[in-house]
Amino acid sequence: MAQNLNLLTFLGQKFKDLVHELSHQAVSKYFWKDLLIVLMGVLLYTVGFSFLIYPQRVTTGGLMGICNIITIITGIKVDIPYNIINISLLVIAFLFLDKNFFIKTLIGIGLLAVLVPIATRTAIPDPRVEELWHLMVLKDQPLLALILGSMMCGLGLGLIFSVNGSSGGTDVIVALISKYRNMSFGRIFVAVDGTVVLFSYFANVYLADIKIDPLVAFDKLVMSFIEVVLLAMTMDWYTSGNRQSVQFMIFSSKYQEINDAITSRLRRGCTLLEATGGYTGQPQKVLLVVVRKQQSVAISRIIEEIDPKAFVSNGAVKGVYGEGFESLKKIK
Repeated sequence: MAQNLNLLTFLGQKFKDLVHELSHQAVSKYFWKDLLIVLMGVLLYTVGFSFLIYPQRVTTGGLMGICNIITIITGIKVDIPYNIINISLLVIAFLFLDKNFFIKTLIGIGLLAVLVPIATRTAIPDPRVEELWHLMVLKDQPLLALILGSMMCGLGLGLIFSVNGSSGGTDVIVALISKYRNMSFGRIFVAVDGTVVLFSYFANVYLADIKIDPLVAFDKLVMSFIEVVLLAMTMDWYTSGNRQSVQFMIFSSKYQEINDAITSRLRRGCTLLEATGGYTGQPQKVLLVVVRKQQSVAISRIIEEIDPKAFVSNGAVKGVYGEGFESLKKIK
C-alpha cells in the first residue's frame, strides 16, 4: 500500500512539474521558435525517409528501421508498430528526462504520427505487392536517392536535437545515453542503428513475405550501413558544436535568481565566487557555471529573462571532468 502511494505521489509530482513547465514555456517566444525548428526537422526526416529511403527496401536504423523490418516480415503498415512502440518510449521520456525535452518530443511524435502514414502510404500504396516498392523520387538513381535521403534525415534529427527535442523512437534511448555519457549523438546512433541494420539482412533473406536473393540482400545491407553512417555524420556535423562544453562567468546583482533558475530548470550546478570591483572597490558576487554547449542558449535566455543588463562572458572549455561530464579516468 505504501509503495502504491509513493508511486502515485511520484507520478503526481511529475505531472505537476510538466504542467508548470508547459505553462512557463507557452509564454516564451523561444518555445515557439524551437517548435518551428522541430517542425522543419520532422518535415526533412519524413521526406528523406518516406520518399528516398523506405521505397528502396533499405532498412534504416532506430525505431523506423525496426518498424521497417516488421513491415518486411508481416506486411503491416509501417506506421502501426511505429506509433505503438513510440507510446512506450514516450512514457520513459516522461519518467526519466527533463520536461522541456518531453514536451518537444511529444510534439515531434505527434507530427510524425500524422505525417509518416501519409508519406509512406503515398510512396508505397501496398507493401505486399513487390511492384509497388518503387522510388517516388529519383527512382532511376537509387544511390543518389539514398545519399540525399540520409543527409535529409540526419539534418532533420540534428535540428530537432539542437533545441532539446527528439522525434521519438530510439532518439529517446540515445538522449538517455547521452545524458549520462558525454558521447556524440552520431556515435550512439551508429551503435544502435548498426545492430538494427544487421538484423535487416536476415529479415530480407529468411523472414520476409517477399524474400530476396542473399546477394541482393547483401547489397541492401551495404546500402543500409551507408545510410546509417551518412545520417550520423550529417547529424554530428550539425550538432558537434553543441557537444562541447562552455564556461559562463555571470556578473549580476540578481545572481541568486539566476542561480536558482539554472539549477531548477537545467539541473546544472553553479558556483558563487567572491569578487571585488577593480574600479568601484565594491564587493560583488560572480556566478560560475559550466554546461554543455547545447545548453548555452538556454543559459543565455535565463540571464536575459532575469537581468538583461547582466555582464556575461563565456568561452569554450577544452575538457570538463566530473559528474555530468567526462569521467576522470579519461585524463589518464
